Amino acid sequence: MSEEETRMSGRHRGAGTAADSATASNAAVRATRGGHLPTGTSARRRDRAAARSNGKGERTRETIVAAARTVFERVGYLDARVSDIVAEAGIAHGSFYTYFPSKREVFEEIVLEVGRQISAAVVAHRPEDVPSEYLANLGHSNRRYLEVYKRNARMMVLADQVATSDERLQEFRFQGRRRHVERVAETIRGLQESGRADPDIDAHTTAGLLVAMLANFAFWTSIAPDEYDDELSAHTATLIWARAIGLRDRPGTVSD
Repeated sequence: MSEEETRMSGRHRGAGTAADSATASNAAVRATRGGHLPTGTSARRRDRAAARSNGKGERTRETIVAAARTVFERVGYLDARVSDIVAEAGIAHGSFYTYFPSKREVFEEIVLEVGRQISAAVVAHRPEDVPSEYLANLGHSNRRYLEVYKRNARMMVLADQVATSDERLQEFRFQGRRRHVERVAETIRGLQESGRADPDIDAHTTAGLLVAMLANFAFWTSIAPDEYDDELSAHTATLIWARAIGLRDRPGTVSD
């Protein structure tokens, strides 16, 4: 699934009164540029867009997303109900549908946000990264990835479970992994070109193996969180990566 965000518009219902002037004003707001009043799906789409356009609407939407995450993490995706989410959020049942057609769309919204956090964690050139300090920067990236995965472990597990029966979510997971692998592969190629990595390894295959290793380790540590020390895990993973690609601090010098 692509990285695009699935933004479900909110639904705004006009608070019409019996007064003709209020009705006319409300109709004028709803009218299209051609002077026609939208009906059916068109009207609902415009109403939802109106609801999302104000600050209160955005805050309500954020409340729903936060409540949904709490419910999903507590009972899982399959057992979660919209009634559970609105109870957690403290809003009316109908308010949920102003922003999301079903629990599936709000679940996707949460998974998209987790994906953005992971992408931000592994991206190069963060403030703590130093140009040319390849081993240190690799350590920073691995540490950030494991930290983000740990914070979002429950949602990561649920995303994988739901993806087995949801083609859209499955594609999103595949695309996210492909991007991660390609980022690592590009880094390996750059190091090979500069004489700082083993020129005989295939960058794409090596990247796929290393990404799978770290992701699988992160998954199992989320199930047994007290089995491994966080800092030692990040350090060890970094050493394995460095040795796997033959990382050199300088051309011709293998890193310890």
